[in-house]
Amino acid sequence: MIRRFYSSLLWLPLISFNGFSSQDWNEKKNKDGIRIEVRKLQNHKYQEIRAETIIDSSITEVFQFISNTNSCEKWVYRCGFSEERRSMDRETRVIYQLTKFPFPFKSREVFLTTKTTLNPDRSIKIRMESTKNEKREKSSLLEIKKATIEYLLTPTPEGVTRISWQQYVDPGGNLPTWAVDKENIFFVQKSLGNLKKIMAPD
Repeated sequence: MIRRFYSSLLWLPLISFNGFSSQDWNEKKNKDGIRIEVRKLQNHKYQEIRAETIIDSSITEVFQFISNTNSCEKWVYRCGFSEERRSMDRETRVIYQLTKFPFPFKSREVFLTTKTTLNPDRSIKIRMESTKNEKREKSSLLEIKKATIEYLLTPTPEGVTRISWQQYVDPGGNLPTWAVDKENIFFVQKSLGNLKKIMAPD
């Protein structure tokens, strides 16, 4: 599968892109092999997060697992449901994701345009940005309208995978800023911890 994916991208200009602006990061947590940094950007209500860890599996295995929407509930913390809604081209698709919040808070849903890019160094970038659902039906869920998430998978000489996860998510609603920042850090820590366990060799 990954070979076919690589081949389909060879005709494209192999360029790396990053929509996040460059500012200073501050380490917030370093536990269980997962390093988490945060920064507060101007005109942003919440902190932006960047995390990095090593997954003890090949880049092929990691890519196939996290790019499968059916895997969301297995590793992404609080993911209640995820599915592909439509494919725009061979590298771009729109996915729907439901994130469960504990009572009495409303759970969230988001529609993400997802673009996958193969970089010249053989790393793989998966970038997701929230998009408005023009045909949204009435729902008791809150729609996340501002989210930018980026995974960068990099193969190592040892044959395992370094993953960098950078995101800014505004969950909407009237949640305290400090609570959202704390929960977002725990969300990334827990999700990457799940991924490390699932992808660990038997």
